[in-house]
Amino acid sequence: MKYKTKWSPKRSRIPFGIKVLIKWIQGKPGPLYANGVHYIDSSSGGGKTLLMNYIACHLIEKGGFMWSNIDEFDHPRIKAFDIEKLYSNGEANSKLSNVLEIKREDHTTKHYSKGIIYDELNRYFNRRMNRSRDYNDIFIPLVSDTVIHRHLGHPRIYFIGQSLMMQDTQIAQVAKYRHYVKAKFRWRYYFYRNELRMVYAPYKIKVINFIKTGIDPKGEPIFKEMRHKLVIRIPAHYLETYNTHAYADTVKDLPDYK
Repeated sequence: MKYKTKWSPKRSRIPFGIKVLIKWIQGKPGPLYANGVHYIDSSSGGGKTLLMNYIACHLIEKGGFMWSNIDEFDHPRIKAFDIEKLYSNGEANSKLSNVLEIKREDHTTKHYSKGIIYDELNRYFNRRMNRSRDYNDIFIPLVSDTVIHRHLGHPRIYFIGQSLMMQDTQIAQVAKYRHYVKAKFRWRYYFYRNELRMVYAPYKIKVINFIKTGIDPKGEPIFKEMRHKLVIRIPAHYLETYNTHAYADTVKDLPDYK
């Protein structure tokens, strides 16, 4: 087999072998960060968006950016988009760029997409309405783009909602990983020290991970629990860098019921 590029010390087997060793030492990414389609669920207030904030901050810590359908993350490289503008009438009106350029005074930095976040799935998709036109006008192009997300330059998709049983079955069909979250709460001294506020908030979250292993005779996906369970301690800044009430902002202009 002939090589297309001329040999050089930089392209020799020695630096190649060193890079292979580094990759081996680093190991494969854990299930939270692996490429593919993820589904995060728990009960209301169980820590779903908090976990997503933790994941996103780690993914883009050293570069890159993410898209989110709700403007709830306090980070300049997590960009919000309106799903109802992105999709309508059963097709995509535009695409989410996989490159973000940040211009400084003397240079421009390029950041590449780490993935897309779809929070509050039940706001848009109630499976009892999955035969309605309004539902399918958004859902059909969303699933279509999800299936080819790697080709669009987005290595990961994170869907966030309550019980997987409440979601459209196609979400489960396209998901590779499921992460079930449980949060443990306590009074956080950090907020009292800084603001004299008594705040009862998560200090630890437990994540049970599942991976899809196949399809049962009824055509339903089979998710197998992985050995890789996580217990994550939550520093206070993760509670301050996302808005747990962001969804409420979408209905703030509605009049009070009388």
